[in-house]
Amino acid sequence: MTETTKEQLEKWLRQIEDIDLEFKLASNNFDSSRGSLFDYCAAIANGRGGKLILGVRDKSREAVGTNYAMGTHTKLSHEIWERIRLHVDIEELYYNEKRVLIFHIPKHPPATRIKSGGKNDKYVYPIRRGESFGEMDDQKTREILNEAQPDFTADVVAGSIRDDLLPAAIENLNKKWAKESERKDFLAFDAEKTLKNIGLIAGAGITYSALILVGRQDSIRKYLPDAEIIFEWRNDPKQTHYDFRKNWRDAFVEIDDDIWNVINARNIRIPFQEGFFQREVWGFDEKSIREAVHNAVMHRDYSIKGRSIFIKASPHEFYIESPGGFPPGITLDNILYEKAWRNRSLAEAFEKIGLAERSSQGLDDIFEQSIRDGKGLPDLSKSDAYTVRLSIPAQVKDKDFILYLNRITNERQINLSFVEIYELEQIREQQEIKSPKFKDKFLKLGIIEKIGRTSGAKYILSHKYYASIGKSGTHTRLTGLSREEKKALILKHLQTKGKGNFRQFADAFPQLERSGITNLLMELKREGKIKYTGSRKSGYWEIKT
Repeated sequence: MTETTKEQLEKWLRQIEDIDLEFKLASNNFDSSRGSLFDYCAAIANGRGGKLILGVRDKSREAVGTNYAMGTHTKLSHEIWERIRLHVDIEELYYNEKRVLIFHIPKHPPATRIKSGGKNDKYVYPIRRGESFGEMDDQKTREILNEAQPDFTADVVAGSIRDDLLPAAIENLNKKWAKESERKDFLAFDAEKTLKNIGLIAGAGITYSALILVGRQDSIRKYLPDAEIIFEWRNDPKQTHYDFRKNWRDAFVEIDDDIWNVINARNIRIPFQEGFFQREVWGFDEKSIREAVHNAVMHRDYSIKGRSIFIKASPHEFYIESPGGFPPGITLDNILYEKAWRNRSLAEAFEKIGLAERSSQGLDDIFEQSIRDGKGLPDLSKSDAYTVRLSIPAQVKDKDFILYLNRITNERQINLSFVEIYELEQIREQQEIKSPKFKDKFLKLGIIEKIGRTSGAKYILSHKYYASIGKSGTHTRLTGLSREEKKALILKHLQTKGKGNFRQFADAFPQLERSGITNLLMELKREGKIKYTGSRKSGYWEIKT
């Protein structure tokens, strides 16, 4: 970020407020009648990006200074990122001895709206139109979601010639294509025809897709040096130094198997008993690891310079990071269900030679296998707008959960879909969940139980599961006291203390919502065991004699 000069600020002060420029007084706090700080950042990003400047009167354009976030403005970037997943640089500038805060807000990523909706926000997808401020309409939504992102891999490599491609790699490519298409006659095609039919040449030039898949090593170093994959192995994931390192900058069809072989050489066999049979799980599942590597190669942003695909593995996890954020339209919330691609040319070539389905990230397969192996959920939460970071567990966390599901499905003669298994795994990890999508089916099968009757009801795995793994105490802790036991505690309190008010009962049952406590009290009243004395505000409950 380039520091703002006094002259630049004065230029902004002379401009009219528009979709890319907003002035706010914010003397001590950012408290706008139109929306929150997050609303303004999202609204400007959903336009063309721009500046939000605090400490300026929006009418007179006089810089009067602001005390907002005094001494803490450097933390605001992180808060904005945590809330709306947008990287905003914040600059503190003193102009005529008046403190001004400048928010440098980037334009939204292609085909992606910035969401600001939340407990303290007025809007879901805010937008500015001139000086007006409001919710994004359908027309603007369509405009953003239909934005096209240039396909870097379809571009011709300037200055390249056919000799920049490796004949052995083209032959390997041809064999994969013939096998995937089930067409042996493809094997008779020459290199030119193979490259043309797979879409790797354009006119007289070769594309970056061709370079990535079948390029010579020295040509890749010359034209696309960042098309590199680096692997590091650590026996202890916490140690700084690596125990083994290897990097590849070669035709991908030539190194695909070698990457897996290097990882598999350090694989871990995890045996466990399943009835009378011994089953084994491998720390690194081949299909999942290949999917993760293929995704990184297919969907990384090759226009980013100075960064490579990085793999870090240990006995505890497989971790891979890929330059560039998620493809347009893909978020953490929808990544397992929505399909998209960044490099269409490269993705189509991967599809033709059987390395991937063009429209799929393959993550659903990775997640399902990890859950079925009892390893828990892979993690994408450390991804941001500049890097996709995927961690796949290598250790079995809860084999009993998988055995339990297998037993249920075998006994009931049913199959559970990936989305159903994914939801059950979320319940297992979180121990309780508010409203599962498949709760009716799970309740009928006896896989989960409902705790509570009111809007505060939650769902947990059934007592059968916890009993099967010898953790009935965990189930007891999650379910808490029964309804009758809670009512008995209320009666005991009133018998001991003589009377009690709502606040005392709320302290006794912190896990209950207000309506839940009220229901218990009203039940006891209907049963003729207690009565309410005094006014609504200062009254109290006591034993009915």
